[in-house]
This record gives sequence, structure tokens and C-alpha cells, in this order.
Amino acid sequence: MSLKESAANAAAQALDKVFKQLDDGKTDRDDVRAANSAMDLAAVFGVTAQDYAQRLGGD
Repeated sequence: MSLKESAANAAAQALDKVFKQLDDGKTDRDDVRAANSAMDLAAVFGVTAQDYAQRLGGD
């Protein structure tokens, strides 16, 4: 697995956790920060919105 794939997977997992919290009507500030940090790191490796969509079951 490449660094890009690893970063994309980690960020997608963090985003999924926050999305589930949003569905429940409440988010945890630390989880949101973790997701933002993971996405920032993933961006360094060229992870795009399409990469997240594929991992999160979108288009």
C-alpha cells in the first residue's frame, strides 16, 4: 500500500466517524480536528475528493 493510499484510508476513516456523529446530531471537537489534520496530511500526498468518495461509498 502506498503512502497516498494509507493517508486516504486514514482520513476517510476519520471523516466517516465525524459523518456518523453528524447523523446523530452531535460532533466531538477532537474528532473533527483529527479529521481535518488527517485530510491536511492526505492532501500532501495528492489525495482528492474523488479518493474520499470512493472510500466513503460515493461516486
